[in-house]
Amino acid sequence: MEITTKSLDIRQDTANSKFHFNMKGGEEVYLKYKLHTDSTPNIIEFTDTYVPEVLEGIGIPDAMALQAVRFAEKMGYKIKANCPFMSGYMNRHPEFSHLRA
Repeated sequence: MEITTKSLDIRQDTANSKFHFNMKGGEEVYLKYKLHTDSTPNIIEFTDTYVPEVLEGIGIPDAMALQAVRFAEKMGYKIKANCPFMSGYMNRHPEFSHLRA
């Protein structure tokens, strides 16, 4: 079976502050974040992304990032992209520039 971004079951784990999905075999792909609700506006800070080499180049990190950005927008958070991947994603998608912290 071919892995595509449409077939991904990306989930948000609010208890562990991450967007993720689990590959068969147990390896987890994730985008971790921290919420800062003590400031105005509230900020979601993306801190770390992990995608195994075998999955690079097929859009999986972008699919997770898009879900994370949509969550931030829906919840009224501004985005602080500290991990290199998320910073690059935000740079490649100027349509989300209004969400930058």
